[in-house]
Amino acid sequence: PVLRWLLTKKGMMTSVGCDHGAFVKTTPACDQADLQVRFLAAKALGPDGMTTYTKFRSTRSVEDGYSFQSVAIRAKSKGRVRLASSNTHVKPSIDGGYLSNSEDIATLREGIKLGRALGNRPEWGAYLGQEVYPGTHIQTDDQIDEYIKNSVHTANALTGTCKMGVGKDAVVDPELRVIGVNGVRVADSSVIPCITGGQTGTPTVMIADRAAAFISNPSTMTAVYSTDEVEPARAVATA
Repeated sequence: PVLRWLLTKKGMMTSVGCDHGAFVKTTPACDQADLQVRFLAAKALGPDGMTTYTKFRSTRSVEDGYSFQSVAIRAKSKGRVRLASSNTHVKPSIDGGYLSNSEDIATLREGIKLGRALGNRPEWGAYLGQEVYPGTHIQTDDQIDEYIKNSVHTANALTGTCKMGVGKDAVVDPELRVIGVNGVRVADSSVIPCITGGQTGTPTVMIADRAAAFISNPSTMTAVYSTDEVEPARAVATA
């Protein structure tokens, strides 16, 4: 596969490995998708979604399989970052607050059920595999919830610790300048005031592009300010 990619730029190496999925409403009451399902053509090495990435290089043989990841993209749980000391060399106090809102657990629970339904479809034919995680012994809602609590992680989409806005809880203004500090801007996903319902990579690139424009051509900057409260950033959970 590597040689084919090097010579033709075709084949399985052209895939990032996680480029198929869906956005789903878990209940009719949702006005927009609250769940992202990500399909991976690989068997996970652990239940938490991250073990595979950390253990892959040290694993001599990886069995064939497939995986479905569930992401609560409209998560309602909120965490916080606080200064632990006035000493800048002391690490801040971080509370992720994951799953502190029961609605997030319900969303992920439905994601696990949907992943199971998709993974056991007869259309898989000869490729149909046996469930590894959570495992067929995990059946009741309480059991699924416990599995989620023990395997949840951030989905690599941390945002909102330097919220952009104009309210009293804003850290940077709409031109990405740190409020109360001269000559400092923040241009990454931490300024996103309300987490996007999907991958945060593209919005972060857009933020960086705007920051570059602000800095390189300040005479053309135009900011529209609103006094409306901005919904706080949310934590993302993946099972």
